[in-house]
Amino acid sequence: MNRLGSSLIGIVISLSLQASAIGEGHADTIRETTAGVIAIANLDAQIAQVGNLPGVEDLLLARARYLADYDALERASTLTEQQPASAKALLQRARTRAALHRFSDALHDVEAAEAEGADRGQTVPLRASILIATGNAAKIRPSLEAEVKQHPGLASRTMLAAAYAMLGRLREADQLYATALANLHTTLPFPYAWICFARGLMWAEQGQDLTRAEGFYQQALHYLPEFAAANINLAEIEAARGETQSAIDRLTGVLKATDEPEAYALLGSLHLRSGLPEQGRQEIDHARQRFDLLLIHAPLAFADHAAEFYLGQGRDAERAWELALQNLHNRETDRSVALAVKAAQASGRQNEADTLLRTHGPSVGLYLQSLERTLPQ
Repeated sequence: MNRLGSSLIGIVISLSLQASAIGEGHADTIRETTAGVIAIANLDAQIAQVGNLPGVEDLLLARARYLADYDALERASTLTEQQPASAKALLQRARTRAALHRFSDALHDVEAAEAEGADRGQTVPLRASILIATGNAAKIRPSLEAEVKQHPGLASRTMLAAAYAMLGRLREADQLYATALANLHTTLPFPYAWICFARGLMWAEQGQDLTRAEGFYQQALHYLPEFAAANINLAEIEAARGETQSAIDRLTGVLKATDEPEAYALLGSLHLRSGLPEQGRQEIDHARQRFDLLLIHAPLAFADHAAEFYLGQGRDAERAWELALQNLHNRETDRSVALAVKAAQASGRQNEADTLLRTHGPSVGLYLQSLERTLPQ
């Protein structure tokens, strides 16, 4: 399951995208927004106009997030690492480091930015998103609930929704996402697409409800047809349902615009299934080469994705275990535990798998079910 940026919902919505609130409305009403192709063209024009000046980093992160443009992610990282320290620059570096899953470094930057007088409206959601991403949703939940009461808005609602989702309170999370959607007032398709994607991911993984998840992925793609992660997740659902050609067509469309290794890996497995072994093996080999390159430049950002690949199409259980363990040490979430359990079992480390299962909560089982469904047999 492609989860690019799913741990960074608050960063994406509250800091990278600008939207103001309006009155309550029907949560699932489809809004009129700028066509995705136009919005992306405008984004690219802004990137070209700003060049390497401060502020381009958020635009590059948006391109990486929605279009799986990892060259843009690397460029954003290079630029933020070069900036002199200031409250604004530290926050930007924190956002970029969090996007690379350098969570500890990102938290240090948030603390340093606060010491420099950074605005609380930016530091609170940024810190919360990092804590949720690293498995600390329970610790941050009370303060997020207070934040929603004191400052109800897009950032506070989506952040609390993400925490509730991590804690298994799915209906409450879904209602918060719905309220956030109802209160959006922007012609940009990006925040609509992201919230729909977050709801779909929640129902697919924690809720094990693929029908509901599929509906939200489709809504996300209504707003932004080019959204790579939503297309890949939807292709997985289609493939699991036996709609192989539909999934192949969807993934082929994704790969016209991005060199996304998960898309190549899934497409390769579908071509193998469809009686095209040479093409399928070539695509899986390309996915392996691409993962190896990404792991050199951003090891923490791609450890989990690559571990899943090596558990499935990559067929290297030992490599999968190494990557899953690296991911687990970086963020101890139920999903990272489940991935480590699967990798331990596949690599013959049943004792380690049993220990992980004993020492973590029952929610790990939900993610194990999700991995059983999405990893190729």
